[in-house]
Amino acid sequence: MRTLLIIPTLVLAAAGASADTLSKQLRACAAIEASDKRLACYDTLSGTLDQRAEQNFGQEQLRITEDAPDTIEAAIADISKTAYNKALITLDNGQVWRQNDSTRLTWKVGDAVVLERGLLGSFFMKQADGGRKIRVKRIR
Repeated sequence: MRTLLIIPTLVLAAAGASADTLSKQLRACAAIEASDKRLACYDTLSGTLDQRAEQNFGQEQLRITEDAPDTIEAAIADISKTAYNKALITLDNGQVWRQNDSTRLTWKVGDAVVLERGLLGSFFMKQADGGRKIRVKRIR
């Protein structure tokens, strides 16, 4: 009897939580320990995918940005220069970023950096211990 009450509660919670992003709801389902309840939660979410797709039509990029973190930290794995003397920075997580401004850098391999999201899709990189920000664009 208790199981019968829990499953509808999960179904209503998953379906009614339209304010939560899909990734948050998937994490909530993954946190459920009982496999039958977890499966019921996933089944409920999969039933709402078509409805979500229609609601998000034309706002796909906005949804991706909402799910992404505001900052990430990484270490510099490699630094090289481009043809216009801009830095090409490879991070330890495999991402490659190109400097877009003309700020002079004294960074070296192994330095810890923080990448921050700016306005209108821009990104900034700075050393983790402080200093000036540079405008960057992700290449890979």
